[in-house]
Amino acid sequence: MLFEILRNIVHYGFHFLVPFLFGYLFWRKNWKLAGLLMVSTMVIDLDHLLADPIFDPDRCGVGFHPMHTIWAAIAYVVLFFFPSWKLKAIAVGCLFHLFTDSVDCYLGNVKKEIQGTVLSCSGPPTSANTEILQQL
Repeated sequence: MLFEILRNIVHYGFHFLVPFLFGYLFWRKNWKLAGLLMVSTMVIDLDHLLADPIFDPDRCGVGFHPMHTIWAAIAYVVLFFFPSWKLKAIAVGCLFHLFTDSVDCYLGNVKKEIQGTVLSCSGPPTSANTEILQQL
């Protein structure tokens, strides 16, 4: 459970807080608007509505959902080269969104490995093992 809490803090902190840090670092004069533009790129998560089921905690959305594919990433990179700082902020937001989701996928795999190690190293599940798994 502790691992899941940390994973969610990282995931949502990256989605909602880091864009304002990027805005401050790269577009200091307009950092609030840049941060809002980057946070608004969360709209690419609407592609989750096309999936069945809409939410699957064991599915990595990167490479699965249309706006989370390599083709979408290429479009975001192209968008970065347009002369407007606002379009650059949106491109950075989309690319960082993909990075954030990739980190979340990685942490999800780490959790599975930890759970598998706990189960495989100690034999059949016992009440102590069950408590450990619930804490993860």
